[in-house]
Amino acid sequence: MNTANQTQLFDTFRYFESLLPDFARTGLFNPAAQRYVRGSTARPMATVVERRQETADTVSFVLKTPVNYPDYQPGQHVDVAVEINGVRTVRQYSLTGIDGRGSIKDKTISVTVKRAAGGKVSNYLHEHIHAGAQIEISNPRGDFAMPTTDRSAYLFFSAGSGITPIYAMACALLARGASGDIYFFHAAKNRHSVIFCEALRGLATEFKNFHHYFFYSEGAETNRLSAASALALLQNTVDSSQTPVRICGAGDFVRSIENDLKEMRYFDIQSEYYTLPKWPSEGLRSDIPVGADQEPSWLHGTARFLRAGIETKVATNLLEAAEAAGLKPKHGCRRGICHECKAHKRNGIVKNILTGKESAGSEDIQLCITQPMGEVEIDL
Repeated sequence: MNTANQTQLFDTFRYFESLLPDFARTGLFNPAAQRYVRGSTARPMATVVERRQETADTVSFVLKTPVNYPDYQPGQHVDVAVEINGVRTVRQYSLTGIDGRGSIKDKTISVTVKRAAGGKVSNYLHEHIHAGAQIEISNPRGDFAMPTTDRSAYLFFSAGSGITPIYAMACALLARGASGDIYFFHAAKNRHSVIFCEALRGLATEFKNFHHYFFYSEGAETNRLSAASALALLQNTVDSSQTPVRICGAGDFVRSIENDLKEMRYFDIQSEYYTLPKWPSEGLRSDIPVGADQEPSWLHGTARFLRAGIETKVATNLLEAAEAAGLKPKHGCRRGICHECKAHKRNGIVKNILTGKESAGSEDIQLCITQPMGEVEIDL
């Protein structure tokens, strides 16, 4: 069946499904499901050709991709799906490049996986996946990327496993011959927990415009990474208005760096959160506990989940509120990357936790990074 006829058939089935009552809908013909059933590369299978131990708890898997697998941009990620005890489980991992250059070579890509305490997929990959194994991946996804034009300087900030997309970006810049100074700031527990440590030192030796700085939270070398401590090392040598900044790590770390750099008039800032920040981007100080001197305006937001017939107060985000109410909405990363938790909001005002932007009316939203500003109605 050609693509046009296949698309028409799916659209027809989806129309008839929309006429069914809620309990009879399978969801098979929604766009998310169609990603996995249309086309020969909808669910690509990759072969592990190499497994590299990066740190005691972090492994890189080099994957040979199938024919016609698309190119990727450094900063993007893939879904990795594994079957654990008969249940297909999916997690997202950033593409980290190959051989320290962040580019595809002979149809291979790589992902770097840090073992998480209690993490189903990360522990499974560490314990069961070796060279020769096959794993299911998605096509590359995500908008976290570097500018395409050359700049006189670049700033990178990362913490923990947040180094993975940042490392890929820096490697790609060097591979394409960027002449601007690349400043790479990374926070880790100690020197033994720095992922890509030797590779970064090798890049600094090979490329005179690459400068890396490590900050540790444990041991005799303790030095907290902040925007101020990083920029103090540069001695006002970069133009804030022209320097792109990319940040990745835990939510509170990213939010802190973002806010401080904005005050210093850095404008080209993009971030990726590995966990959600505990606080909204505006109007709150992180050192004031909720209920002390101020209380978030979104704490008393109300969500009506229309299909379930449930109304509930929301103190965190809509995904957690739905789960607390006994619902089981589809989700993946829980940090605004994978878009698996998209749902339709019929009306009401919501705030995006990551950007701080508010929006109103009928729209699709990501439950995991959305807070209600008052009363909202969700098709769930």
